[in-house]
Amino acid sequence: MKKTKQKPPFEKNETGYHEAAKKILCKWVSGKTEVPFYVESKIAFVCDVVTFDENRVKDVYEVVYSHPITGRKLGLMQAYAYINGTGFSVFEVSADWVLKQTRKPERIETIELYEINPIK
Repeated sequence: MKKTKQKPPFEKNETGYHEAAKKILCKWVSGKTEVPFYVESKIAFVCDVVTFDENRVKDVYEVVYSHPITGRKLGLMQAYAYINGTGFSVFEVSADWVLKQTRKPERIETIELYEINPIK
C-alpha cells in the first residue's frame, strides 16, 4: 500500500524583504512571529506578529509588502474570536515603512486597522 503525502495546510512563501520587516516590527512591539491560530484543532490562519496581554491575544500585526490582508483571513480571524470569546486589533503595516526607519519609532504607522470584536 502506497502512502499518500499530505500537503501541509500552509506553505511558507515570503520574500526576504517581508521577513526582515516582520522581524524588526516584532522587536518594536515585543511580540512573537508566525503565530498559528487554531479552530477545531486545525490551523485556521497564521499571523505575522502577535502581542499578548498575559495569555490573551492583544494585537495582531500583518506586514504588507505585495498583498493586503484578504477578506478570507479577516473572516477566519472573526470566526476565531467568536469561538473563543475574545477580541483583538489587527494592524496592517507597510514593509516599506518599517524598513525605512532608522530606529524604533514613537508610534507604528498603519495602513489599516481592523477591530475584531465578537461581542459587538
